[in-house]
Amino acid sequence: MSHAISLDSLLNLPAMGVPVVNYSPESAWEFGAAAQGYFRMPQQKRTSIVQLDGLYSLKHQWYINTQGNLYFGNRVADSSERSAPNWQLQFRAGYSNRPAYYYGTYNDSHFSNKGNTGIGMLRHGTPYDLQRGYLHLHAPIYIGQYFALGPMADMLIARFSIKDIYTTVRPLVQLGVGAVAQYDSRDNVFYPTKGIFGKLSAMAAWTNKVEIPEGQQATINGLLSVDFRQYIPLPHDFVFAWQLKGQFMLSSYSISHLTLYPMLPRLGGQDGIRGVNSDMFRDDIMMAVQAELRIPIWSVFRATLFAGVGDVYDFHNWHWEIPKVGYGIGLRAAINRAKVNLRFDVARSNVDPRWNTISAYSFYLTATEAF
Repeated sequence: MSHAISLDSLLNLPAMGVPVVNYSPESAWEFGAAAQGYFRMPQQKRTSIVQLDGLYSLKHQWYINTQGNLYFGNRVADSSERSAPNWQLQFRAGYSNRPAYYYGTYNDSHFSNKGNTGIGMLRHGTPYDLQRGYLHLHAPIYIGQYFALGPMADMLIARFSIKDIYTTVRPLVQLGVGAVAQYDSRDNVFYPTKGIFGKLSAMAAWTNKVEIPEGQQATINGLLSVDFRQYIPLPHDFVFAWQLKGQFMLSSYSISHLTLYPMLPRLGGQDGIRGVNSDMFRDDIMMAVQAELRIPIWSVFRATLFAGVGDVYDFHNWHWEIPKVGYGIGLRAAINRAKVNLRFDVARSNVDPRWNTISAYSFYLTATEAF
């Protein structure tokens, strides 16, 4: 006796393991597998998620990663009210090998082509290799229904090299501790239709002494991050969403960005200003704003129109440049009742294609929203 599998039954699966195909300008095509579990802790209305995934790209990049977002307890006794957890645990851990291209830091030299000096923007890039293992923990404790405050910790072990410019003499080790303040009134964490999300984090990190050609040694650095998002419901189930994001790095070194290059804030990518290659623009400061209009089509399918603008800056040599603009259209398909979406975006940017580092159009195929 055969049993038909309905769309409704697939959307209600508490866990799934699926083959994964991703595409982005930074990695090209990626192939792998992912397993995700969706569940609710006792007396908790918010959906927790645990994920394990591994991918290999046509640019010979690969990674294995596990991450989760768990909600514990319930601060609201009346079941008719919106649930608020007592506390939350966010974690991410993994290992990656990521050959790419090094373009220097952006504002040291205005798109010059200084060759292999390691300073300034290299127009065509030079081969860059990074292997890293990482662990991130964040445990906010809720104070009221929407506001949470808690500690965070980071660990990074990396080895990287830039062809003809720089190679780590020993592995780079970074240990960081900090605090996070978070406000979250979204009606759904995967595909919000209303509410506000705000997050402010500050971290101080110790970095071991890694010899570099100029003799500089990085020891202590700090990172301040700001992320604000608002989701506004419109008639006919349309949603307008926008995000303001900033990252600010301070470090104890004075000249070279080489030692901390893997950790520098960067602009673009599938979760940033889409259409801008995230390998190109890195520096001490990153600031960006983006917006989306989310449009229902039929059943589990939705469309989106998006645009964003941003740039990176040198903390010690701040000067205005032409902002990087990305814009495009996208298609969404819900893959479960938790409203996790399969996402396909087509984007374009104002970055000059003559640099031969970004195509006129960029494509992104992945799961979950950009913000």
